Parts: sequence; C-alpha cells; structure tokens
Amino acid sequence: MKPKQKSTLSLAAAPLLRLQLSRFERVHLTLIGCGGTGSHIASGLVAVTQALDARGTPVEMTFVDPDRVERRNVGRQLFSVGDVGQPKAAVLAARLNAAFRLAIGAGVRRVADDESLLSNHHAALNVVVGAVDNREARAVIASAMGKAHGRLWWLDAGNSEHAGQVSLGNRVAAKDLRGAVGLGMLRDLPSPSLINPDLVVAVKPAKPKPGKNGHGANGRMPSCAELTEAGTQGLMVNRMAAAWALALLHDFLLGTVRWFALDFDLAYGGTRVRQLDLPTLAEATGLDERELVAKGKA
Repeated sequence: MKPKQKSTLSLAAAPLLRLQLSRFERVHLTLIGCGGTGSHIASGLVAVTQALDARGTPVEMTFVDPDRVERRNVGRQLFSVGDVGQPKAAVLAARLNAAFRLAIGAGVRRVADDESLLSNHHAALNVVVGAVDNREARAVIASAMGKAHGRLWWLDAGNSEHAGQVSLGNRVAAKDLRGAVGLGMLRDLPSPSLINPDLVVAVKPAKPKPGKNGHGANGRMPSCAELTEAGTQGLMVNRMAAAWALALLHDFLLGTVRWFALDFDLAYGGTRVRQLDLPTLAEATGLDERELVAKGKA
C-alpha cells in the first residue's frame, strides 16, 4: 500500500486588514460626471448623506459636469424630457436639493488641472467620485491626488458595453504604500489609476472607425449615449456600476469596508472582488508583501 501523501492545497484565506482613517468631522465630496453612471450615483449619494448625518457627520457635496441633457439621455440617465438643454449637474443638484432639503453645489464645467478638490476645513475627509468616460478627466483626478499626498480619496466607476469596475484609493504611487500595513491595519490604499493604469494611460491607441462600430467621431471612445444608440450597451450596466460604487463608498465612510476594488461582467454574471488583505494589496501595487508591512509591526 502506498503511503498517503499530504495535501498541499490550502483553503485558508488571508486575514482581512482594517482600514484606519484619520479622525474626520465632516465629509467633502465631489461627484465628477453626471451622465450614464453619475446620475444614478447622484441619487444614491442622498442615502449615504442621510446615513452620515444620522451619525452626526455633515456632508458638503458638489456635482461637476460640463454637459447638457440631450434627448438621447432621457430614460437611461435620470433626466426627463423637460430637462433637455439644461446642464446635467445643475438639474440633478436642484432636484435633489428640493426633494431632500440639501445644499448640493453644481459646477457646469470640466474639472481643471489646478483644482485641489480639498476642503478648507482641517478635519474634513476629502472624497472625489469619478463617473467619467475619458482618460483625460481621470488623469486630472490622478494629478490632484498626487498633489494632495494622501489627503484625497478617489472612488472611480467605469464601464464598457456589458462590464465595469469600481475602485477606491488615495495613493497614486506604489512607493507611497511601503510600510502602510501594521498590526492588522492599514492607512492607505492604491488609487484606481495604480490598480488599473489603463484608466489614465492608453495601452494601445485605438483605430478610428466611422459610424456606429465602436468609436465616435475622430476616433474618440464613444459615450454611453452613443453606445446605447448603436445598440451595443446593456441597459443595466450603468446602474450596476453605480450600485457597486455606492456600496463601496457607504462602507468606506462608515468604517466597515472589506474590499477596495471590483470588476463585474453582466454578460456572464461574474465578479472579481479585491479584498483588503496583504496578498491582494501586493498584487494590486506590484510591491512585495514585506514592503507593505511597517518594520516591527507585522
């Protein structure tokens, strides 16, 4: 009889780390992009605001988007026929302010390179929620994060025709995460642009294609509205991206977050979640696990 061999398969999961934020007295939140995904996030932010208010934490909120409502936006985005021609950010802010007695600000403009996106209040937690469909806007957000030196958190939500991703972090460079983990806790997370570099840097330049075969005019990536008109975008992909983003934001702000990034695919019903554990952080940052752990605080 052959001796039994010991199994080398381990089903033990790595222990979850606890994200330890600095104490904050208020939340300064900027939503950039009020279209396909952003309009659905905007409505959900009210529930998040109410949850924080119940805990005694006020929220200062601003919506930013340069675009106006088009007829093709009605239905898929949270706009009505009567909104056509009006600025998206202003419409959403006014509607939610009237319905819930809030004081949401609206910026009808593109996010600028010189914006810090930081509150003047010394004890504010600064969060930018990105719901944009282009690398240029994400690059501006990533630049603002670099200048903020960890004081600005970026929650990004994006999608293609039937799949999407959400991710949250505050550090754009892997080197800034060295020693971030200690005693089962961590203070920083890799930014969306560090987790998914193609959010800000094109891996391969796309070939311009005329008509409705995957590219808009001049070879730029098509908007959600254009994909809808082409019949290639799933009806629920924007809503799903918004739902995952809001779930992550809620748990992050209330101190119960267990994951920092997620990919989903509605065509095949799959998700890939990146939990708050050391091996997953090492994979996301490209750092060795030993580099992530503060010396003497394993």
